[in-house]
Amino acid sequence: MVLAHQGHHYELPWLECVSGEPFGFAYIRDERLFAVNGYEYHLAGEHLLQTLNYTYSYTGFPDAPSALAALKEALQAGPVVAGMLDAGCLSYSPHNRGASGADHAIVVLALQPDAVIVHDPSGYPAVPLPLSDFLEAWRRDIYTGKPYGLWRIGEQGEPPDEETIWEQTLARARENFARPSVRPANGPTILCGPEAILALAEDLRAVPDRPLGALPYWSWQVSGQRCLDSALFLRERMPEAAAIRWEECQLYGALQQASVANKRADLPILLERLAEQETHFIAALE
Repeated sequence: MVLAHQGHHYELPWLECVSGEPFGFAYIRDERLFAVNGYEYHLAGEHLLQTLNYTYSYTGFPDAPSALAALKEALQAGPVVAGMLDAGCLSYSPHNRGASGADHAIVVLALQPDAVIVHDPSGYPAVPLPLSDFLEAWRRDIYTGKPYGLWRIGEQGEPPDEETIWEQTLARARENFARPSVRPANGPTILCGPEAILALAEDLRAVPDRPLGALPYWSWQVSGQRCLDSALFLRERMPEAAAIRWEECQLYGALQQASVANKRADLPILLERLAEQETHFIAALE
């Protein structure tokens, strides 16, 4: 939306793919059951803006007053991206409780005394968010090191050609799939790729009645959409990879239905099939 405000119109699924967001799977192995087809939003945003040759800054602030002052100033030039923030505090969404702990970004359109007017790409184009809820969401730095993260997107330089965009997108996808899992001495384990999918299957099988957290509210939906977006992005140049991605999209749909229908025994089986397809997809990108 911020780029459109500048007169540059891109399809959202295409932007997602150029950012590299659909490429990779991560599972934070702790009590939250946070797992998604994607990687850190702020890194994806930076890659997108660098690939498309936009100037930008991404800053954080120590407290709410300084953050609001910067937001007010930035809004004079148009809509502003705020994040990363905690989706569990976005009280306009009926699913916000289920999404607690999930990272997200929104566009702020206007600042009012007791609310911000926001555009949420999840399907809320112009909705008031109480200022207290916004600040609670905005201050919750999940992993960026920048609470009250604020993106200022400047002008575009020389637009890159189609071949440059393709090459940089594929390079980022391969980098994401090559990321190793992280097992720190303190803190949760972060698993990546097919290993992460299999670990999630193992955990759900070990504790069949474990609460699913954000999986049916957010993870399966977002992950399936990203598989569809990347299938469409790849289908002309890499039809084999695109076909595998479509199979993965359908598996995420099956995970969504099984979760809502409480068919818990189906989830590990579907995830194991998904891990197999993910392995094939990674090989098809080489």
